[in-house]
Amino acid sequence: MIMRCVPLAGWLLLQGLLMNPACAEDGPAAVVVSTSKDPDWKTYRAFNAGLDVFDQQHSMAPAASLRFVLLPKAAGASLKDIKLRVAGDDMSIPLAVADDGTFAVPRSEAALKEDAELMLNRRPGTFRWRPDVHTPGVPQNARRLGDLRLECAVRWAVEQYELPYLFRKMLNAAGQPCVTARIKVDNIAPRPIAAMYLSLNGRRTQLPASLLEDGGKVYLAPVHDQDWPDDALLEFEFIQPPG
Repeated sequence: MIMRCVPLAGWLLLQGLLMNPACAEDGPAAVVVSTSKDPDWKTYRAFNAGLDVFDQQHSMAPAASLRFVLLPKAAGASLKDIKLRVAGDDMSIPLAVADDGTFAVPRSEAALKEDAELMLNRRPGTFRWRPDVHTPGVPQNARRLGDLRLECAVRWAVEQYELPYLFRKMLNAAGQPCVTARIKVDNIAPRPIAAMYLSLNGRRTQLPASLLEDGGKVYLAPVHDQDWPDDALLEFEFIQPPG
């Protein structure tokens, strides 16, 4: 999920807010190697804020658990032999990364006390992180709207944790990204998408083609649309490969 900038006074792309006022769309992709910290990567305290929001808003996806996912950003980025850990001066917690790039962030008082960092054995700019919330039983060609809403809430909690107060105030004045149509929320598609539909209990409507970007590789999730409840499905019609 990528939170994007739109023509709105005072709104800057979240991930570029401090480093790139021109609203570059690369996203918070950098990771930490050794003891060097990329300015876009978040501390354990920031991820812990995301854990708190997940617990507070779990009712949007009551059957789902919270994981995060590493998504390649650099060309040729590989998960092979990847290692991720929470590290402080006197503590280290290895985080198991599954074959699909997902991982869980545990609660740790020691990590909070030491103001620990999440550290990855890759150079900065190789991978980006995203929240990953999936209710069991949802078809592979769909996402549950409540799952997407909860992902958005967790992402926003992590992103804003380390922003200066004035930036947080400015962005919240514009409306939190997960509840307003004025701020677009992007997601990376599993496969290029030709069309999208919202559906629930026999009600089905096709969404505008403008919600698909980059040849269908990115889609704008209508997480703000309260006409559709959390159990609604965002269904994908994928582009068929030639031949």
